[in-house]
Amino acid sequence: MFRFATVLAIFILATHAFGGDSVPTYWKLITGSAFVENRSYPVLQRLCDEAGGRLVGSPLNERAQQILIEELKKSGMTAKKEFFEIPGWVRGNDEVVMINPTKRAIKAVALGYVNATPTFEAQLIHGFSGQKEILDSLNVKDRIVLISPDRPKKGEKPLRSQVIRFAAENGAKAVLFINNRVGGLCLAGTASFQGVPAAVPAFSITKEEGLWLRRLLQKKKDVTLRIAVRSYCTPVKTSNIVVRIPGEVKEKIVLGAHFDSWDLGQGSIDNGVGTAILFDVARLISQYHPQNHFTLEFVWFNGEELGLWGSKKYMERHKDEPIVAMINMDMTGRPTGFNAMGFDGFLPFLEKLSQMLPGFQLDRGATSRPWTNSDHVPFLMNGIPVFSLSAHLDKEQSSYYHSMGDTFDKVRADYLSQAAAVVAILASELANKPALPFRRLTTEQTIKLLEKFNLDKILKKENEWSFE
Repeated sequence: MFRFATVLAIFILATHAFGGDSVPTYWKLITGSAFVENRSYPVLQRLCDEAGGRLVGSPLNERAQQILIEELKKSGMTAKKEFFEIPGWVRGNDEVVMINPTKRAIKAVALGYVNATPTFEAQLIHGFSGQKEILDSLNVKDRIVLISPDRPKKGEKPLRSQVIRFAAENGAKAVLFINNRVGGLCLAGTASFQGVPAAVPAFSITKEEGLWLRRLLQKKKDVTLRIAVRSYCTPVKTSNIVVRIPGEVKEKIVLGAHFDSWDLGQGSIDNGVGTAILFDVARLISQYHPQNHFTLEFVWFNGEELGLWGSKKYMERHKDEPIVAMINMDMTGRPTGFNAMGFDGFLPFLEKLSQMLPGFQLDRGATSRPWTNSDHVPFLMNGIPVFSLSAHLDKEQSSYYHSMGDTFDKVRADYLSQAAAVVAILASELANKPALPFRRLTTEQTIKLLEKFNLDKILKKENEWSFE
């Protein structure tokens, strides 16, 4: 009933709220098809059920690429692969086992780029939040360091990659990161954004077992663990998937979503929803608004989870091409507004667009705050205007990303339909308004924008700052 009511409300508002003809006819066609002919949901179901977790370089990732290309062909679109080679990583049958004060296998997930290591035993020590000054002050040499999820009382909480480096510099044997979510979850993640093998083995462990280990240490118990690392680093050849709708000019807008996921679950929310929304946006525009001023290029990036590899490689190949804007879809839920991502010259356009789509309840309107750690970053670092949706995910959807719980049953078809319609309208409107401020920032202007939002600090911590 909810989905039918949503569709009906959108159609009524689109038809009557602005005097009928004031709303372009193709908006109505796109919106109707996004719901009535929704292809994002069944395509995502195929990807999740027939391939599952899509770790870059894995056979399941390759199988999922085949499925996506098949589905694009069914909808009348021609896709091509753009190949590249990156530092890859293969998960092995890793083990973390307590051997004192009792014997028990600890539920643990190796972080990306943890490399194969001979089996060893070592005592556990509490490293608190993992700040450099704390690890420097402790005797962590030849020990396994347990890192709490709590924020430190003083100073900044370091990134995992920093903690691993601090621990290794002090001679530690391994690092265990306690997850901050209840329910026996281990969260996957990368130990390096540059594909460098981790200096020491590093694992994500559950909150429940992590707090147990911490209690034992607080009681001065001798905790000894045995660790075996069979995961390993290896170069992999993979590809992005690209669909192109030529425009009147070569200048192009890139619409992107990362296609890969971690291997623990099915990658349904991160980033199956973005993958599926991008699919339907391409379908809707190719069917209902294929003639545009700017060329539109739809890119399913691969390798985002290990370090934004697909978008980095795309920019290496295409950076000298006339890219005028980029729209990113990462864990995109029900639309609530538009984000100009620091490019404030687009705010009047985005605000007006949000007001003309009352059936979608875009209550946040137009905001402007960029963020990091997704595929828009290489474009942003090159001064290209980037956009995303402000969007809502249910707690059940957002709580399980990077874990075994990221499964297809949490996907909502109506959220996919709403997002596909809104992004398709956004892209089509941008593609036909060349008077908007599509100007690539200079290096100095780009640095100033990043510093304005303190993104320079994050990028420097991650060793991703490319300006110095």
